[in-house]
Amino acid sequence: MGNTNCEISSDILFNCQQKPIRGQLNEVILLPKGDIDLSNCSFNGSNHMIIEAIQMNSQKRGYSYTGEATMISSDKGLVRDENGAKYRHRVPFIVYANLPTTKKELDALANYPYGYVAILKQNYKGASGNAKYEVFGWDTGLRLTVLDDTEGRNQYNIELATMEGFEEPHLPRNFYITSEAVTDAAVAALLIAQSP
Repeated sequence: MGNTNCEISSDILFNCQQKPIRGQLNEVILLPKGDIDLSNCSFNGSNHMIIEAIQMNSQKRGYSYTGEATMISSDKGLVRDENGAKYRHRVPFIVYANLPTTKKELDALANYPYGYVAILKQNYKGASGNAKYEVFGWDTGLRLTVLDDTEGRNQYNIELATMEGFEEPHLPRNFYITSEAVTDAAVAALLIAQSP
């Protein structure tokens, strides 16, 4: 047999008890890609699309960008070229502020060289909660591709996305550890700097 990640192995059936619900909640958790301790991150042994551990480097943490309920409208899609299948990851959202501190953060967001990993909390969780958190940009990272306030509203339209030619090798992965409650705690812990 070949690579089992490239061979279909189960049916995909509609479950009327678990109908997907569109959209995400009002928070984007950003992890600077250079601050993730990849040697201490791990995946589910039977499904490479599930991340089971995310560890930040010492004294590093993730950041929460929070807004209104309709602030996020992510998308993902297949990009096929001579090198095979890749996936576009795109996370557009709105920053509801125009303060000098906000502008300083947005300027840093635009200039960070390593890209970002974005964790989004989905409206659809799945039966066990294993679909609640979707992770964008894990392999190649997301870059700031849009930053504008074209209507003078003192709020910024933002888009973090994979760059053309540097799309991800997989659809967005899910972050899940044994239960929804354990995963919620792990996501909250990413927002706290780890002691050395």
